[in-house]
Amino acid sequence: MTEQLLPLAVWVQLTGGDIRSRVRRAWDDRYEEDGVDEAVTKMIWLAVGIVVALAATAFFMTKFNQAKNSVPDPVAP
Repeated sequence: MTEQLLPLAVWVQLTGGDIRSRVRRAWDDRYEEDGVDEAVTKMIWLAVGIVVALAATAFFMTKFNQAKNSVPDPVAP
């Protein structure tokens, strides 16, 4: 790299890094502001998870009881 282009390259690198850090900081600040709105979404997903867990438990209990009824009682030899 020639001596005339070196200061320009350094300036571009520093400016790019500064812009990148400002954008990252703005993104992080915006992400922190969504905490109140995000709480409702988290509660909805929690309720969906609980419903799915209850449905899975009911399904497996039904299948277990059906299988338990299908097994014959042991008979002594």
